[in-house]
Amino acid sequence: MNYFAAIIKFAVMKKLIGVIGFLIIAFILLYLFIPATKNFTYQNTANVTPTAVTRKIIHKNEWQSWWPGKIINDSTYQFQNNIFRINKILLDAVETTVFNNNDSLEGYLQFTGFGQDSTQFIWASEYQFPVNPFKRLGKYFQLNKIQRDIKILVDSIQNRFNNPVNIYGMNVKEEKITDSSLISLKNVFSHYPSTNEIYSMIDSLHGYIKENDVEENNYPMLNVHQTGPSVYETMVAIPTKKDMKSKGSFQLKKMVLNSNVLTGEIKGGVRSVINGEQRLRYYANDYHKMAPAISFQSLVTNRMEETDTTKWITRLYYPVF
Repeated sequence: MNYFAAIIKFAVMKKLIGVIGFLIIAFILLYLFIPATKNFTYQNTANVTPTAVTRKIIHKNEWQSWWPGKIINDSTYQFQNNIFRINKILLDAVETTVFNNNDSLEGYLQFTGFGQDSTQFIWASEYQFPVNPFKRLGKYFQLNKIQRDIKILVDSIQNRFNNPVNIYGMNVKEEKITDSSLISLKNVFSHYPSTNEIYSMIDSLHGYIKENDVEENNYPMLNVHQTGPSVYETMVAIPTKKDMKSKGSFQLKKMVLNSNVLTGEIKGGVRSVINGEQRLRYYANDYHKMAPAISFQSLVTNRMEETDTTKWITRLYYPVF
């Protein structure tokens, strides 16, 4: 009886030793496979200049144009099931903490020039795993889920920045000047000219063109240039089929045919157009374009006939070389 008991006891001990040995080996492999600290990096490249990226990121009011998730407030953002707390915004990076349930991850999104007109986005983070092997294994799988989400986030940011509409509020094109003959009229106002004041000038041009039996060639053009606190130099012009003689305040203007011009189209009122003009200047600066002549608006919509400013269509032109 004692003999059989000893055999059973030995078998149990042997099995227990095997289990303990397996667990020891498993723990050793676990610690070798999952180190105490893990670094994670991910990168891609967008077809946008670093100056444009910097401008969109360092100004919090611009984040809605490129952040692919939900904006909770000016320092808290959501993507997938992760919460991103913005700790610091630098000129070339964003420091953030990513929260997912009870887990958190310190992250660093850097944006830097890559090639001539591209920007590289680089995500870098470091994670400290707990000593407890069971918690370490659980945190490992949770971290992998966060990392997959971050890859999707960085790819989504790249896609947003690849779309010029998200950067400049319009689809900017470089085209050729097709109207060379313009008849123009200038005036100076103590305020930004009203719609009535602008179209009063345009009506004067219509009358002068009709008086000279010349055919108009395109929409009326407008340029407003503020030279002082209460000084708004305003010029309107209408393209014509042929040159017209200057007379008094009506002046012939010539543009160089087939010269380069940046174009964009804005829908909205005066404030939207002014913002669009600024963004077109940003584009020119971002891509190192020089302006040999003044920019101008082409008034596609007759603003006197359409009183709903949200329906106004204005084409913007910015001559460049």
